[in-house]
Amino acid sequence: MKIKNIALAMAIAFSFAGSVHAANDATVSKKIILTAQINDSIFVSKPDGSSWYETEELKATDYKQAHFSKVLPIRVWSKNADFNISLAQQLKMSNGNYEMINPAVTLVTPQGNKQVTFGTSTKVTQVVAGTDGFDSVYDLKIDVDAPVKTTASTNGSYSGELVMLFEAVASAPNGS
Repeated sequence: MKIKNIALAMAIAFSFAGSVHAANDATVSKKIILTAQINDSIFVSKPDGSSWYETEELKATDYKQAHFSKVLPIRVWSKNADFNISLAQQLKMSNGNYEMINPAVTLVTPQGNKQVTFGTSTKVTQVVAGTDGFDSVYDLKIDVDAPVKTTASTNGSYSGELVMLFEAVASAPNGS
């Protein structure tokens, strides 16, 4: 693949606006909104291959509501076997006063769990080859911990943006 094509590295961003609402101690409402941009060298979607996530909800892992998690299956099609994934910015969820802590984004792959971080691209090699490229489904795991409770209430709506970058990696020419 030509250097010129390498410069056309793919970007996909999706906003992740998560919400945890609590009008009082007895009610909780949560919401996440995601969007995507697509390129012809790489395509990221739900496993059905034609849509993307509209609204998703982080769920508490137990009644204490100390940890929230969501697993989203995503499908990645690319012309070449390798792609890079990273965060375009730090994942932060806040209610204006408090911030969720220990945010983590993980891509579960056949090569093992890959941490998706800000500032560092992680290479993923797809193993399912098709007639026109590589096509695999992965689990994208999003985790956050609730803020440490002080004397003030931590109830409220927490939101933020998860912006990810998927980049197609050019394959080396034969004989190199």
